[in-house]
Amino acid sequence: MQNINSSKNVNRRGRFYLLMGLFVTLGGLFAVIIGVLLFLLPVLGTDLSTPVGICLNIFGFPLTFVGLGLMFRGSTLQKDNPLAYEVGESMRSFLGSDARYTYVRNLSRRTLGYIDGVLVGPPGVLVLRTVDHKGEWHNERAEWRVRDKKGRLRPASDNPTRECARDVYALRKFLAKRGLDQVPVYGVVVFVSDRVKLRGQGSIIPIAEKHTLFQILSRNYLSDERIKSPKVRATVDALVN
Repeated sequence: MQNINSSKNVNRRGRFYLLMGLFVTLGGLFAVIIGVLLFLLPVLGTDLSTPVGICLNIFGFPLTFVGLGLMFRGSTLQKDNPLAYEVGESMRSFLGSDARYTYVRNLSRRTLGYIDGVLVGPPGVLVLRTVDHKGEWHNERAEWRVRDKKGRLRPASDNPTRECARDVYALRKFLAKRGLDQVPVYGVVVFVSDRVKLRGQGSIIPIAEKHTLFQILSRNYLSDERIKSPKVRATVDALVN
């Protein structure tokens, strides 16, 4: 099994945000400068220069900040996902050197969004949502509750099941646009921390800890080989190229 970082797509997306942010920032600054000049040099006449200058400044200042935000976003995109890498290395314990499997972590594309990790192999595609939550977590269908310091179960502020489901649907749509709509897409939520206690009842998406991942995947994802090698390769290429 290959455990690869989709850094090329991350870098490409980062450059897109930086360039887009630069153009937006320059556009905003240009509007602000013209607006200020209209105040100082009312070339359109006093009655017209002032309202036009005000409008340009009202438009230009927010646009400048939006551009700066895009540039900041582009420069701070996550270069790797340590949790996803750790889960990938853990899967080597049962997938070993089987070259038919490719694990792509830190997947980030404009048409797909961000996904922690995707395993591609003969059984199909598996979306992994990796979290580092600690404590006691209870999953009932699509909802999560966590035990607080007073011993009471309260609704969790984070819902990895819904996040994983969103990623699964997004990936199915992404693959369908590339003629790979027959590739089955599964999902699993993986808790990486050793200091977590999981309880599940009727989970819509399987949940697992690192040491139970093989057991959980053997029940569904790994239970059958569903796609041939050419389609496996085409799926990997669609994700990383």
